[in-house]
Amino acid sequence: MFDDLRSLIQKLDEIGHLTKVEGADWDLEMGTINELMVEHKKPILLFDKVKGYREGYRIVTNIFRTGTALRLSLGIPDGLSDVDVIRYWKDTCEQYKPVPPLEVKSGPVMENILTGEEINILTFPAPKWHEKDGGRYIGTGTAIITRDPEEGWLNVGTYRVMVHDERTLGFYVSPGKHGATMREKYWAKGESCPVVMCFGQEPLLSAAASMNIPWGTSEFDFVGYVKGRPVEVIKGEITGLPIPATAEIAIEGFSPPPSVDSRNEGPFGEWSGYYASGARDEPVVHIKAIYHRSNPIMLAMPAIEPGGCGTYALPIHTASPLWSALEKSGMQGIRGVWVHGTSNRIVVVVSIQQRYLGHAKQIATQAASLIQGEGGTGRFIVVVDEDIDPANPREVMWAIYSRCDPETSIDIIRGYLSSPIDPVISPEKRSRRDFTQTRVIMNACKPYHWMKEFPPPNRASDELRKQVADKWSHLFT
Repeated sequence: MFDDLRSLIQKLDEIGHLTKVEGADWDLEMGTINELMVEHKKPILLFDKVKGYREGYRIVTNIFRTGTALRLSLGIPDGLSDVDVIRYWKDTCEQYKPVPPLEVKSGPVMENILTGEEINILTFPAPKWHEKDGGRYIGTGTAIITRDPEEGWLNVGTYRVMVHDERTLGFYVSPGKHGATMREKYWAKGESCPVVMCFGQEPLLSAAASMNIPWGTSEFDFVGYVKGRPVEVIKGEITGLPIPATAEIAIEGFSPPPSVDSRNEGPFGEWSGYYASGARDEPVVHIKAIYHRSNPIMLAMPAIEPGGCGTYALPIHTASPLWSALEKSGMQGIRGVWVHGTSNRIVVVVSIQQRYLGHAKQIATQAASLIQGEGGTGRFIVVVDEDIDPANPREVMWAIYSRCDPETSIDIIRGYLSSPIDPVISPEKRSRRDFTQTRVIMNACKPYHWMKEFPPPNRASDELRKQVADKWSHLFT
């Protein structure tokens, strides 16, 4: 596994998974190049010589967007099918034992230290990614560190960061996120919330920061467990928070109560593929120090297409924790879990071996209760039989239109938490800050009480398919 971002980039370059782009303009050109390259299946880009910025001040995009890069970043073995990757990550997370970070005196992030009049976040290229964005976003692949003032544990989250001026950054966090809860505890006491923001960190920390790690579990401890060794951190002299020693760019600062300072933030073209949340006053962070490596590399994971986000090639961040939660709740017979749709969040598919009457309905309603996320996550919950590959949209759709009876197999449940970036939340609901959504559960399994009489599929047997594939192998290469 990789202890810093640039080691992963070097490996991706060596195996031909990195495209270098020089001389692009931060103003829309970088974002459009990024979007087009994703469409051409070459998503991982390293931008250098950005117009108006110092050579060597670089931006890398979409490091989890390919299966190869994702497996390298998370230490996942080769040769696993897509669903088996989800199973592997689920099993890894279930065996979690905390490995706390190791405090060290210094590290690469301290190669350059800017304080006082030297502070200027505009030294680093911050793109305007989309035409209707309300500003420049330095933070789309962030690791933002806060400490709970009551319980004392550390959270690392991925939240979007807009540049307001040389010393002020936006700090948008969707309702219900751990970072939002922590900062509100400080504000309730009239205090500013201490914050460390990283804009280029080791891959595993980036991944953990964007996953739904349970409340009370530090992402630092989780990353240390997966790596098998502690994350090295440096205690910030200003905030007392840990700064990842191998981070590319980090800032220390404080987020004052919104009544003291909040500024217009957004709109931003989010992972939902829309500008759903608009622009409004949001909290800020006042920068007190900047630390960075020489020739720093900023990590970006911008939304890149209607219906796409550029985060994970496989839904380890949504499918794995849901699969684990279902099994821990006592659900039997689960053969696979996948999440399709925008950013692998919207359509949950659970493949099961039916064992009793009502089994599929029970798993569907349980999944609707357990899936976590924002912006429409888990809007549709589909349960299919074990002969359906949950990762294959064609097979899932076949199960829906051939096994799901709209009269008896579909239920609508209201009142689940979403967020302001959900495009289907109406203006009327937004006006009263009602960010709840409805979920649809669909039983696309063969009816249990006459399952054995259900018409058989006209698919060739696995044995016959193998015989023909071996004999006519030249046709399938």
